Amino acid sequence: MNNEIMFENRATFRNWLFENHSVSKGVWLIFGKTSQLKTIKPDEALEEALCFGWIDGQLKSIDDEKYLKRFTPRRKGSKWSERNRSLATILIENGKMTEYGIAVIEEAKKSGTWDIPKNKPISEEEIEILINALSGTEKALSNFLKMPMSVKKTYTGLYLDAKKEETRIKRLQKIIERLNENKKPM
Repeated sequence: MNNEIMFENRATFRNWLFENHSVSKGVWLIFGKTSQLKTIKPDEALEEALCFGWIDGQLKSIDDEKYLKRFTPRRKGSKWSERNRSLATILIENGKMTEYGIAVIEEAKKSGTWDIPKNKPISEEEIEILINALSGTEKALSNFLKMPMSVKKTYTGLYLDAKKEETRIKRLQKIIERLNENKKPM
């Protein structure tokens, strides 16, 4: 993977963002899975990213000690989660938010993506849609049906939230892979 960086603390990541937020298309941060490896904490990294109009994304395991998390500039039109809106508000109140982060928030407020309502609860009918999509994948379907309702809803939300059919197909493939290993969503 290109552009993998390990930061010891939030100050070093903030400095990197200050220098690179407008020119980089993203970075994979390396995090420690244990306290043995001294790295920035994921929540700290998210806060710093939000300050520059960036967002966290994909996770990938490296080994038993480390994993990667992708950080990229927030795309126009992307929804703001309740958690990230709350964090951004606190960062503004505490004087941590940069002009770049504020500009991204202002754009989101203008476009309406800042105030998108909380996701509606996943219904039994929606879970049935994923069950139908999993039919023909005996092991994945069997493991899915044994999962707690909260996990079924999370998988269903991931699947149904895809806007494009090609994205939905890719997500279904990843869901099947995880369910074949009897894993919960990441």
